[in-house]
Amino acid sequence: MNVIAIMNHMGVYFKEEPIRELHRALEGLNFRIVYPNDREDLLKLIENNSRLCGVIFDWDKYNLELCEEISKLNEYMPLYAFANSYSTLDVSLNDLRMQVRFFEYALGAAADIAAKIRQNT
Repeated sequence: MNVIAIMNHMGVYFKEEPIRELHRALEGLNFRIVYPNDREDLLKLIENNSRLCGVIFDWDKYNLELCEEISKLNEYMPLYAFANSYSTLDVSLNDLRMQVRFFEYALGAAADIAAKIRQNT
């Protein structure tokens, strides 16, 4: 079974509910979902778990810095960043070499997003 980590400490409904929907959709595709406590917990999980096949996180909270830290441990780890429509995406062409896919927080989009995640892992 493939494992996906979700950094879900957002504290606002418009971000948390789409992630809950995505959680259910991914479980329907036989993914196991884990919730690391913080950045350090996530990095330890990546180091010690070869079945981890992706990380979902909030771009506003964790941004490019988390992507770089994960890339140092596993440059091929797929990363799925969620941003709202007003987020600033300050990413250079060099940064785009990382395995980062961007999604927007939206209710009812979980099945489509889960299918894209499945295709990418």
